[in-house]
This record gives sequence, C-alpha cells and structure tokens, in this order.
Amino acid sequence: MSQKRDGSALAYDEAETADRSSDRSSRTESRREISLLEGEEVLVDAQPTWWNWIGHAVGGGLAGLIGVLGLAAGSAAAGVLGIVTGLVIAGYIWYRRNRVRYLVTDRRLVVIAGFTARTTSETWMEDIRGLQTSTTAFSRGRGFGTVTVSHAVIPQGFSRTSALSLSGVPNYADVANTIRQRQSERKAGDY
Repeated sequence: MSQKRDGSALAYDEAETADRSSDRSSRTESRREISLLEGEEVLVDAQPTWWNWIGHAVGGGLAGLIGVLGLAAGSAAAGVLGIVTGLVIAGYIWYRRNRVRYLVTDRRLVVIAGFTARTTSETWMEDIRGLQTSTTAFSRGRGFGTVTVSHAVIPQGFSRTSALSLSGVPNYADVANTIRQRQSERKAGDY
C-alpha cells in the first residue's frame, strides 16, 4: 500500500494464495537490487502471475498424466518420458515466473530479470511517451494483463520497439493507472 499526494491509499493484492513469506523476502531482495534514490518510494512491486503460464501448465499436466498412464500400462519408456516432460515444463514455468520482477516507483518504472546474472531496464516517468494495456477474456477475468510503455531506452535483441513490457502483471489496470497518475504528476511538476 502506498500513500498518494491527496492522502488516499493505493493497495495491490495479487489475489493468489501462494506462500506470502517467500514473496515478501524476494520483494525485499528486488528492492535491494536497484538503488532507490533519496526519497524515492516503491508504489508497485509485482511479478507475473502464475496464470500467465496456464497453457504451459495444462500441457505439462497432460504430459505427466500420459507418463503415469504409460507406467500403468507397462511402458516404462513412455512413462518416464511423459513424467520427465511434465517436470521440465513445471521447472520452466517456475523459472520464467521467478526470474522477473516489476517495480514502479514514484519516479521510475523498472523491470528486473534474471537469477544469477541480472538485467534491469528502467525508464523515468517523464520519459514515458505512451502506455498500452492488453488482456484476453481469460486473463481479464483473473485480473491480469500486460502493460507496455514506450520510452527512450535502447531496445535489446531483435526487437525494433522501444518499450518496456510488464507481461502477466496482476491488477494491470491499477498498475497502468498508477503509472499514468505518476507520469502526469512528474510532467506537471506536482511531485
């Protein structure tokens, strides 16, 4: 929860019942991964929701089920292959979710990615030129979506766009509104 200038409170709840204690410690770590400026306040600290990989999870579950059925039918090779495939997909989902963290401060938007090697991409609120939200019917019903902001950061890889994307972010509409509000305040000099 954070206090806005007008005194109202802004709260974010991921609405997932995962282990909150590990979530809190990893959020503290992510705040240590970037140097907050004097007086800078973190407004949003989130990571992609588990729902972002539901298609992968279904595929992994089906592979595991085929593996179990293969073992029950006496086919050890099919059983082991199915179970190993299901476990690999589950590991992939865990890795993809836990390697990304999104921070929105009162001054910047920061995307932190990686486990051992860290990559941070950030932009100042004043530098945001455009904001786009996108969601599907499935993700909208579960409260998550993608927030993309265009900025002046050099694109990486083969991307031709100059944008930061917060994919699978919980409460995406609230996050987008927070960015809009802070951007407006920063550009107007009301901070």
